[in-house]
Amino acid sequence: MKNKIFVIIIIFVIILVAFFIIRGKMQSKFNYDIEEINEYNYYIYKDNEQYGVINKNGEIIIEAKYSNVIIPNPEKDLFVCYQNQDPKIFNSQKEELFVNYEKVEAIKLKNVASALTYEKSVLIYQQDGLYGLIDFSGKIITPNNYDSIENLQPTEGKFLVSKDGKYGVIDLKGNVLVDLEYDKIVSDGYYTEQDGYKKSGFVVSNKTEDGFQYGYIDLAGKNILDVAYNDIERITKEDDKNLYLIVSENGQYGLYNHAKKIIEHEYQSITYEDDTDVIILQKNKKYGVATLEGEIILPVEMDEIVSRGIYLYAQASNDRKVYDTQGNTVDINYNRSIYKTENEEYKISTILNNNITYYGITDKNYNQLVDENYRYIEYLYENYFIATDENGNLGVINSNGKVILEMKYSSLQKIKGKNIVQAVDTETGISEFYSAKMEKVVSVEKANIQIQDEYIIITNEEEKIYLDNNGNKIEDVANLKNTSFPDEIGDYKKEQTTIENVYYIKK
Repeated sequence: MKNKIFVIIIIFVIILVAFFIIRGKMQSKFNYDIEEINEYNYYIYKDNEQYGVINKNGEIIIEAKYSNVIIPNPEKDLFVCYQNQDPKIFNSQKEELFVNYEKVEAIKLKNVASALTYEKSVLIYQQDGLYGLIDFSGKIITPNNYDSIENLQPTEGKFLVSKDGKYGVIDLKGNVLVDLEYDKIVSDGYYTEQDGYKKSGFVVSNKTEDGFQYGYIDLAGKNILDVAYNDIERITKEDDKNLYLIVSENGQYGLYNHAKKIIEHEYQSITYEDDTDVIILQKNKKYGVATLEGEIILPVEMDEIVSRGIYLYAQASNDRKVYDTQGNTVDINYNRSIYKTENEEYKISTILNNNITYYGITDKNYNQLVDENYRYIEYLYENYFIATDENGNLGVINSNGKVILEMKYSSLQKIKGKNIVQAVDTETGISEFYSAKMEKVVSVEKANIQIQDEYIIITNEEEKIYLDNNGNKIEDVANLKNTSFPDEIGDYKKEQTTIENVYYIKK
């Protein structure tokens, strides 16, 4: 008997291990890495309306004799050089690459507001009139099976492919995510800070006599909803476990979590409210509120419901009430709102008075720390806030209302991704830079700012100053990594006409 139990346990363990191995392989199959740029090694330069390549030391790598040059990955020595419409690929040794193909080109990222607007690790090749993917070393990722390959916006690493008028999706590893069966495919727009759009799924559609019908396929290629609906919209709440879809069938909206129907198709509209994490339902010109699990918080009996900050504001006939997200009434002025900040310890409060909104600060328990006397308040970091007074002047206050920077500036901003504040006096053109501790570090006239991953560079015609991400001066700059476009490289200076169009010319 004991031997039988032991054998059963062993078999169970083997099955369990096999399950996790298979699941891990399936997960890794649809997981890919998007290359990060740690340092720019190569740049485009221009001479006599022709383009070439220089390195980070200002040395010429490719002579300026091309009508256009693309550097898909500025860390790698691979350059797409055009003579009119004819592309040739070179490395830093001036060797022409991929000469056995009819054509090889970089893949443009669509609707990306960045100077890095191409796929950083794969290219399109053309052979016998059809297209496939190769990596930068020339390794074939997919055969030339497609009539077209293009970026599936806004998702880096995923590609819309076509064959015989039908579309599908592949990733940069060549995995087929969506089969070639659809008339139209779009990304669902799901985005996270950690992964960007990598975990987005797909809204697929086919044209019928009654117009387009829609379905949904998840990021791993699993069919979630058949192509049978009038409209599908994903709720882009950052949540890897749940997949919430607002779905229209015969003009009536319902809510799904994956393929499970949470709310029946019986509403004229369903709207997700990000601040309160609830959905507002509309039916027969009446409104109600439900959770994403389908629990009704407020019945669909209100004339109006507005989600404002952390509360819900409802009106039925002449009766107006404020509710929390559990459906409990809240004893606050109907014209007062509370908003979350990045710091759980603080919230920003507002009050509407004579059609003017005034701002204050509360703690996490809604105790008023700063009265609603300011025309605007925005959270900075730690316990600091940007504030605007009645005259439109800006300054910095702390959570106790103490004025840290005098209310005298015409422009005041936190530098994106840094604990650094820039305060500008537009009359003098002088920028003052303050550290994370709100200590003035430097004043610079007519300052230009370059933002790097680990530091910023402040320049004008006379000086160049380096600050780390907390606003401390950096004296030793020899080993700093450059992750953008410096104003000067050797004998060249930067010219920039748009975010994407950056090149260098001789001084």
